[in-house]
Amino acid sequence: MSEEKSNEIDEEKMTIARKENKTAQRRWRILAKALIGPQEPISIDSTGDEVSVRRFTSFDLLRVGRMENGITEQPEFASWYEYSTVLENKLFTVQIRRLNKNFTANELIGFNNTGNICVWPSEECLAYYLLKNRQLCRNRRVLELGGGMSCLAGVIAAKYCEPRGVALTDGNVTSVNNVRCIVVRNGMADFVECGVVQWAKAARAIRAASRSLVGPVFPRSHPHNALRVKNWNNCDGSDDGGVDDSGSGRDLGKFAGKLYDVILCADCLFFDEARSDLVETIYSWLTNDGVALVMAPRRGSTFQKFAEAAIKRGFLARQIDRYDGKIWSRHLELLEHSQEYCPDLHYPILLELTKKKKTLPG
Repeated sequence: MSEEKSNEIDEEKMTIARKENKTAQRRWRILAKALIGPQEPISIDSTGDEVSVRRFTSFDLLRVGRMENGITEQPEFASWYEYSTVLENKLFTVQIRRLNKNFTANELIGFNNTGNICVWPSEECLAYYLLKNRQLCRNRRVLELGGGMSCLAGVIAAKYCEPRGVALTDGNVTSVNNVRCIVVRNGMADFVECGVVQWAKAARAIRAASRSLVGPVFPRSHPHNALRVKNWNNCDGSDDGGVDDSGSGRDLGKFAGKLYDVILCADCLFFDEARSDLVETIYSWLTNDGVALVMAPRRGSTFQKFAEAAIKRGFLARQIDRYDGKIWSRHLELLEHSQEYCPDLHYPILLELTKKKKTLPG
């Protein structure tokens, strides 16, 4: 290759890198500017150079009511809300702690931080879907990845779906500490484990183990009571709930040796750079007969690219648009009456991932 041609390629690469960096910076500046409060509705359009800030926040599947804070709770840091619904003449309710904070641009840089903003519609829809299909988690080990500040779907599963054990995770320390408070408040600390899991670190550990170990990377068998932790009480607004700010190194070890029958993931497909790591983490931590429930809007091609990456890794993928009658009816109603509703950004599609059945020789 000539020196002139090489210089042209290098210059082209630098131009692309500068454009991507500029776009990312603009996304986060607009996102930070738009966050007037912790529940300010935000949607991000990653299909172009601009960021869309919209006012749609919920499909109104769960009734949300403000609660009185506890004596030791600092109201300027967090507030408690009750999420409830009635199904089959039965009341379902969980208490969720929302962070009261205006986030700066620096605090929002990176996909591990967006879950602190609000409860996203995908998490709401996945939680409601689990309530309607409680048998999916019954007597099974459940893991939520990227659950944000509430892990609402995982909390619902823990409280009402009769699982064998539940692990709730996010890549952000503040989110995980908040989820610990939620677990304690809902009386589930004896069988729900919380921890910081960043998919890049998890995937690196998985790939390193697969290169160095003979046999399965993670054993199929493990104690049924492995998902038990101490009673976390650090709900006074501090962020030192057993996790260091450097990331998920210590917590990762709690999850890496276990397999899960059901893995939940809501609205975690936005960032292209995290796609392969998330696929690898789900694949390696899911039992051979398990199912991963991934719920997210299409957002241009991001949903489709994730599905393709999952299939390439070895998953069977089933995409379901009409997975619940009430959610679908609400979607159609919003299409007709709401100017703020954009299906590509707001309507979550359900992706069911299962592993391909391997045929034994002979």
